[in-house]
Amino acid sequence: MPPHTDLLLEEKILKTAQRLWRTRGEQGLTLRAVAKEAGTTTPTVYKRFRNKQALRNKLAERFRGQLNEYLFQAKSVEDVCRRYLEFAEDHPHEYQLLLHSWSDIFHPDFPQPGRQWFMTKLAERFGGKPEQYSQCFYALFLLSHGAATLLSIPADDTAREEIRRNFLTVSDTVIRQTKLFRH
Repeated sequence: MPPHTDLLLEEKILKTAQRLWRTRGEQGLTLRAVAKEAGTTTPTVYKRFRNKQALRNKLAERFRGQLNEYLFQAKSVEDVCRRYLEFAEDHPHEYQLLLHSWSDIFHPDFPQPGRQWFMTKLAERFGGKPEQYSQCFYALFLLSHGAATLLSIPADDTAREEIRRNFLTVSDTVIRQTKLFRH
């Protein structure tokens, strides 16, 4: 196990990288900038993250955890969809980073706590077993992801409201018609 000070330094580096990503996006995240902002040296950052991609992967993992934590607070399955959009709109740089790491969600060898949690919520509400709601999860996830991707890109307020309104109408309809997706 690494010494306590190493863990603290790694956390400081990650928090700094997260702040830089949030405020500056892709362009603002360099290992040199992270080192400077974290009050350490570039070689020290390289000891913990072999390159920028390794740091991006760790950030994406953190953002997925934050997104899941936010979604797990939802009061209903409809609220999950609304919260998903809110996260993308409130954290556009973070959401853009997640776009590059979605393969983890679909890869059967990686944990999928959000997927399992959501399918369990559907089973609790509509009956049956969580596994029966896999297609419904994917229908809602793909719909949510498409709308969130559009909303994470700057656009005028009228277009954003049109996307949001249509997404909510369609996602609520899919939820009401969950039995069509259940297998």
